Amino acid sequence: MTFDITEYSRCLAAISEAEEVPAVRARLMDALALFGISAAYFIAPLTADPRIEPLLTNIGLPRLWERHYRARLYLVDPLPGLSLRRAASFSWPDATDGLDLSEKERHYLAIAGKFGLGRGIGAACFAPHGRSGFLGAQWLEDTRPPRRVMQAVHLIAQTSFLSYCQLVRPTAEVQPLSNRELEVLNWMREGKSNSVIAQILDISRATVDMYVKRIFAKLDVTDRTGACVRGLSMGLIVSNDHKELVAIARDRDPGQ
Repeated sequence: MTFDITEYSRCLAAISEAEEVPAVRARLMDALALFGISAAYFIAPLTADPRIEPLLTNIGLPRLWERHYRARLYLVDPLPGLSLRRAASFSWPDATDGLDLSEKERHYLAIAGKFGLGRGIGAACFAPHGRSGFLGAQWLEDTRPPRRVMQAVHLIAQTSFLSYCQLVRPTAEVQPLSNRELEVLNWMREGKSNSVIAQILDISRATVDMYVKRIFAKLDVTDRTGACVRGLSMGLIVSNDHKELVAIARDRDPGQ
């Protein structure tokens, strides 16, 4: 499939420049229409726990499917979870055929097929402050979508989500953490107790206790686990995976 790259770029710019949420949705569908896509759904947040009821946006899919999805089908939709395990967009059923899905998950895919979602393109979307979502776009062709189309759809989805997040911001702004508070939070992520952190930083235990209380207040949490999770989602600290990736990169490119 070929598409007009100039028109595609114009559509992306229109999404970014939209000043209202309905306009974001409209420009999203204008962009998807370049690839023959006329229906899609978006859910947020994107989580591996299906028990968390998502916010659903239905654009062009049957209302009957929407009612069933809101009622119970979101519990067995395997596609959002699949997107969490992939670094790029994917197409179904190609990506699901070889998976060990439960009977209920396969039943969902069969039901989705009856509502025009037998084939589609899925993409995970991410934004600052740990916000995430999933776009499932209908694909009406009988063959698997080309990779360049899947990549283009992924960029459309990500651009739309970022634009949406700019318009719908969290009501409470998090106070910035000081350098010392960031340092304490990082050692908390390492699992160090307040006493050990005091020894590492060569300060008193009471001072560490004070920093921890400030961190809890600023991040609006009540315990160390909540502080670390919030810190990770906001990019204040990094996981051990990051350190491992850095080590791998340095081994691969020692001159860098």
